Amino acid sequence: MSEVPASLRSWMSAVSEIARAVNAAEPLEAVLTRVARQACRLIGFESCAVMLADPAREHLRVAGWCGLSPGYVALVSDGDALLIHPPGPQLDTPAARAFREGRTIVVPDVRSAWRYGLLRQLAPAQGYHALVSVPLRAVDDLAGVIVAYSVAAREFAGPELELIELLAGQAALALETARLRTAQQDVIGELSRANAELRRGRAVLEWAEQQHHRLMQLVLAEVGLAGLVSALAETLGASVTVEDAEGRVLVSAPDQGYRPPPDAAARRRAPARKALAAQESAMDRRYEVAEVPIVPAGGPVLPGAPGVVAGEIAWAAPVVLGGELVGRLWVTAPPAAPEPVQLRVVERFALVVALELLQQRHLVDVHGRLSGDLLADLLRVDGPLRPQVVLDRAAALGHDLSHPHLVAVLAVDGPVPPAVRLPELARSAAEPGPCPLAGPYDGLQVVLLPAEPDPGEALRRILVHIERAVGSDATPTLVAGPVAHAVSDYAAAFRVARGAMALRRASRPGGLVDVRELGLSALLLETGTPDALRRFARGLLRPVVVYEAQRGGDLLATLRIWLATGCSTTTAARALVVHPNTVGYRLGRIEQLTGRNLRDIGVRLELQLALTIRDIVRADA
Repeated sequence: MSEVPASLRSWMSAVSEIARAVNAAEPLEAVLTRVARQACRLIGFESCAVMLADPAREHLRVAGWCGLSPGYVALVSDGDALLIHPPGPQLDTPAARAFREGRTIVVPDVRSAWRYGLLRQLAPAQGYHALVSVPLRAVDDLAGVIVAYSVAAREFAGPELELIELLAGQAALALETARLRTAQQDVIGELSRANAELRRGRAVLEWAEQQHHRLMQLVLAEVGLAGLVSALAETLGASVTVEDAEGRVLVSAPDQGYRPPPDAAARRRAPARKALAAQESAMDRRYEVAEVPIVPAGGPVLPGAPGVVAGEIAWAAPVVLGGELVGRLWVTAPPAAPEPVQLRVVERFALVVALELLQQRHLVDVHGRLSGDLLADLLRVDGPLRPQVVLDRAAALGHDLSHPHLVAVLAVDGPVPPAVRLPELARSAAEPGPCPLAGPYDGLQVVLLPAEPDPGEALRRILVHIERAVGSDATPTLVAGPVAHAVSDYAAAFRVARGAMALRRASRPGGLVDVRELGLSALLLETGTPDALRRFARGLLRPVVVYEAQRGGDLLATLRIWLATGCSTTTAARALVVHPNTVGYRLGRIEQLTGRNLRDIGVRLELQLALTIRDIVRADA
């Protein structure tokens, strides 16, 4: 395996150069050319190209390159040179296949790559004999590919592929940043056009211009969603609320005298339901503020009713991203009915709120991907390859893993609503305590919390929040695993928690399980040692096995069915076609033989584990 000619210093320098170019708002082509140049410099390729899909997603176009001749760039950019979906292999290319399939494609020798017919024309024009194509993954979809070329035919080592894929990630981030900047410029452009319109008015238009100018200052000052909502509430002298698509409040203002928008019952009544439905049906044409009547759940408003005025109206502006309704901005209890120009200001605020939510969503997605990659390196079976690098990456995300952390795992049995993001929900639910490191790994959601202060209360909050979010159709289970005191402990601690999770879900999923209380940690840490598992199962079940061999009684079968039926004596009796008293007698005999109390859930889990190990041993015999 060849060494990748790039030190950590060189890699960080390359990333910094790309980041500076993006932050300096360099043209996208220039940024992508820097990415291609860094691929050649860091990894040792002779040439590299960054190709983007056209809007129709029919062709790939070269957007940035390094080391390619002008003739070759013109050749691959001409007409139908790089079809994403060619009619046959004679016109196919590795770049098109990498984009179609969303995975890295390696061609060690173009002379033997018969499935890519177009390479016989393209490769001689540039003089390369090997290449690798890596897809560029944007937030929502693939954006293009990065293709690196080698003059000599060769195999590509794992570190080389890892670096080119990391560079592809940097290119994708550059694309996403450019898209966000374009969206921001569109919003600012829209606000500027509104400003020009307001200038033609009289006193109320002058007021609107001032508010518009203030909004632009807020955008440039990056005050965040809470700052925007507070400013609008102060400007209108009203209560302002931003909700997500499910009606959950994201932020509201003011702190004193706040009036909420119509509740769920009021929105189901005909006047409000009609106004909101009309707004949603017209959303593809315009994003106008809708007047929504506030009707209390108990019926018509009586004169003098506290907090509600007869005939009161709330104003709702849709918050839209990509044509999708992602929330609403509500204005309630203004001192007077807003003027049309004031409503236009509310609409502009809703546009900026949409941009703020887009930025937050992007940051959450990036943080989630980085957390998932970090957990994959931290929890691998034989521990992290480079522990200090893993610690540094965790520190960059705000987590000091050099201090003891409790390792917890989360699983949800049943459908999870698409809008529910479990890692993000776990992080928010842990407040006001330390923010956990959360992300997916090995089919589970992993949550790492500092061991001090005791994270028990935070885990209970996380479980409650997730239960509310997924609803009654799904069952979340949260397992609090052992505490990892060093980087090398995390993989073993995860195996303990994962084993307890498997036991819990196999019997009765749901709730919070603490393996420290169940006494399973020492055993599950040895999950990878078959002899230890056999000793455990044999030691626990030996009295029952010996008794059955001498006197019969179907004790193990009864225990197995009783555990499988949720520890219900009646249900087990029906399954065994015996009287419930017989099941009770057998369970009592098992308690006598093992010296364990079956009412203890820890004992049940240990017996379930012992039976499972016994089944595996028999299968291997």
